[in-house]
Amino acid sequence: MKNKAFIYYPVIFLIFLFFIDKIFTLSFFKERFLQSGNVIYYKQRKILFKRLEEDFRKTKKNIAIAFGDSRAYSISEFAFSGRPSRKEKWSVYNFSAAQAVPAYSYFLFEKMVSAGIKPGIVFFVVSPEGFDDSKRFMFKPFLRLGADDEFVIKYWKEIPLDDRKEYLLDKLIAYRGVEMDFKLLLSRLSKNSMDQYNPAFNKEMLILNLYKGEQLAYTTLANDTERLNNDSIRMRNVYFSRFRIDDTQFNFIEKFLILAKANNVPVFLIWPKVFGGYRKIYEDLGLEEKWWKRMISLSGKYSAKTFNLNDISGCNLFYDASHQSATCYNEQLNMLLDEFEKTTR
Repeated sequence: MKNKAFIYYPVIFLIFLFFIDKIFTLSFFKERFLQSGNVIYYKQRKILFKRLEEDFRKTKKNIAIAFGDSRAYSISEFAFSGRPSRKEKWSVYNFSAAQAVPAYSYFLFEKMVSAGIKPGIVFFVVSPEGFDDSKRFMFKPFLRLGADDEFVIKYWKEIPLDDRKEYLLDKLIAYRGVEMDFKLLLSRLSKNSMDQYNPAFNKEMLILNLYKGEQLAYTTLANDTERLNNDSIRMRNVYFSRFRIDDTQFNFIEKFLILAKANNVPVFLIWPKVFGGYRKIYEDLGLEEKWWKRMISLSGKYSAKTFNLNDISGCNLFYDASHQSATCYNEQLNMLLDEFEKTTR
């Protein structure tokens, strides 16, 4: 009788792969293996949260928190450089993150309230692009990089089915969640910069840790109109192909507003300004009617305020089609705080 041991080889190989994959569940890959891009922000926000906890208990300043996607990166105390009295009064912590859906902001805000942190005001930047469940932003980056198991279990039924499937696959195959960037690995090897995997030495992380989470790299002093128009076309293909508005993120915004109202935390919901060619996409899709009016209705229900910066901001400098120059936030943040302080006098 011929030896039939070979029929077990595939099984043995799969078992081998299973145990190799478990290497990627080690704390090293969660805590000391930092790549580049989106993950930087989500990891840094955990550090920033601990800092906020410590500062909140000893500072005499009012705390302002910025939440949202990359269009909120530049909200910071640097806006107060010409307003020394405001700088003495306010401390701004920026918890925005790349492609962050509102569920991520709610995740962080819920933890803040549980920790006894009640900000003086919240600037909640919202963008319609994150409301299309089919783009899977709920899973990646939020569930993969930002959420913890407690949040996922608590809100499991409110997470879209496809995102749940992806999340379970990450749990089953740990390597998926690492998103190994071999091009980056080779680059760091060739430049002898492997220390950049360590969060303690990573340059991008160090910059975010310098202050309170803000990122001011999106700065320009003049518009390149041709480039901005081309970028608008590119972004339309990326974000607005078969675009739809789903309920998922509205549900998490409502949870956020309910929690804020219950804890007497003022919330400003902000639609950030984009380049004219990009705004034309919003207009073509009727988003002011279909999306923003729903935001206004929600905010009114829970005593929050809404601000469409496309209509009220006078700054017209753009780093790219969907991001204003960081210099615009000086005008905008002071304008918003002026509005807030009118109601608290």
